[in-house]
Parts: sequence; structure tokens; C-alpha cells
Amino acid sequence: MSTFETSPHVLRPQQQRSRAALAKIVTAAEQLLRTKGVDGFSMAEVAEASALPVGNIYRRFRGKEELLQAIKYDVTARIESAVDERLALRQFRDISDLILRFAGATCDTFAGDETLYRALFSVQTGSSAMDRIGASGRRRIFSRYREALLPFLEGVAKDKAELMVRVSFHIITAAILAKARASDEALNDLSWTALGDEFGRAALAYLEANLDSISKRG
Repeated sequence: MSTFETSPHVLRPQQQRSRAALAKIVTAAEQLLRTKGVDGFSMAEVAEASALPVGNIYRRFRGKEELLQAIKYDVTARIESAVDERLALRQFRDISDLILRFAGATCDTFAGDETLYRALFSVQTGSSAMDRIGASGRRRIFSRYREALLPFLEGVAKDKAELMVRVSFHIITAAILAKARASDEALNDLSWTALGDEFGRAALAYLEANLDSISKRG
């Protein structure tokens, strides 16, 4: 379910006709990002692609930046939803199952619409507002991950357990963001499935090494 009708980045439509226009605008804008990237993205291009007057676009968005923010807000919500769905049941076979579910949920979401996500997470679209949207979503996703992982770290000192949660989360998400931004050539040719599997296992190895070390000291 999209967030556009309730998004803080959209001048909210009140009538069914207005909601239909909003859907056309968003669909056209996302398709432009997929096909032309940020360089080919403008309010005039969105108006042409949606077959609506440019004034209709400005009645819903104050400008290009607000439209991009609304789309990033929505795709961030898609990642959150995917993580929620994979972690909601809480019936994990073991810590490995949890970690690989989390990594898989995040990577599968990026893989499902890669060109759109690359455009929205690229350096070109970077701004303080866009970064805040991403950071806010990342905090919420981290909270869900933390809540699921901490029960597996019972018996570990609180400060150490919190550190293990943060580092393992960073191992996975830093790799995902680096691939989305194409900022690390070593990851460019790696499929999303392989990335989720490999960095999920790297996070798992880190956790297991710490748990083994703590067990031996105990």
C-alpha cells in the first residue's frame, strides 16, 4: 500500500478525482526515474509523461525536490514493510534464520525495482531532506531488527549486546547502500541475492564469533 495520500511531502488530495491524478503523477514520476534517471527528471517531464498540465503537478508538490522526497518516503516504507513481513512471525529456527531473513528482505526489495532505488539513493539526489528520510527509515528498520535479535543475545552484557546488534546491522545495510549508490566497484557485479547471502553470513559470523568468545570466557 502506497504512502502518497498520507505523506508529509504531498499536498494531500481531498477528492477521488484528485487522488486519481496523484496516482498518475507518481506512476509517471517513478517511470521517468527508471528510464531517464535524475538527469531526465523535471516537473515538465512528469507533466508530459502523466498527460496532465504542469499546474496539476504543482498543486500536489511544491517542486521537484518535494516530489522526489515523496517517492523516497514511499520506497523507504516498502523496505520497512518487507522487513516487518519477514520478521513478524518471530518463529526463527535460530539466529542464522533471523539474520538471513532480514538481509534477504532488504535485498529482495532493492532487487524488485533496482533502477528506481538506485536513482533515489544515488549521490545525485542527495540532500539534507532526502538524507533525513533515509535515516528515519533506517532507524525504524534498526528498531525492528534489534527487537528480533536481542532475545538471541540473552546472557550477554547489555552494552555488549547492543554493540553486537549495531555492528551486525551495519555490516548488512552498509553493503546494501553501497551497492544501491554504486559507490563500491567490488559490489557492482554482485547480484542482490548474493549480496544478501554473503553479507548476511558475514554479520552472522561476527555474532557467532562474539557469542563463542563470551561463552569461552564464561
